[in-house]
Amino acid sequence: MVNGWCFGGGYGPLFACDLAFCADEATFGLSEINWGILPGGGATKVAVELLSFRRAMYHALLGEPIDGKTAAEWGLVNESVPLVQLKDRVTDVASKLNERNPVTIKAIKDAVRRVGDMTYDDAEDYLLRAQEAANSFDNDGRKEGIRQFIDEKSYKPGLGAYDRSRRS
Repeated sequence: MVNGWCFGGGYGPLFACDLAFCADEATFGLSEINWGILPGGGATKVAVELLSFRRAMYHALLGEPIDGKTAAEWGLVNESVPLVQLKDRVTDVASKLNERNPVTIKAIKDAVRRVGDMTYDDAEDYLLRAQEAANSFDNDGRKEGIRQFIDEKSYKPGLGAYDRSRRS
């Protein structure tokens, strides 16, 4: 959650977050060029990973700050909201994540980070094995979600998480 300044070295912690939200009023920047130095502390790598090539170059070469809305548009953060809504939005997202199966969340996080450097065939193979491994750790959760969907018709997969508090 960024509600103020995020410059240079602040990009490292930003990149470490799986999801990032900011206030529209937040300010992001790679101002190192204005000092005659390279954006260090991993900031250049973060810019290249999160931004398109053109935006990364623009951001690093001009050293001009951008606001939260632009940071969201460019992909530095997932979403930008007015400062007064920021805490509530982040709390809402955290609550939704808390409703999801934690074994599946871990498997998805690992998969998203790993498949980016793989060929399609290697990624498909990895994802099949990762799903099998996740199933072996939490068959009850998977079975419960399927039961709520097929048997009860109480769960709609595209509209939210199954009710983890209920077990048959």
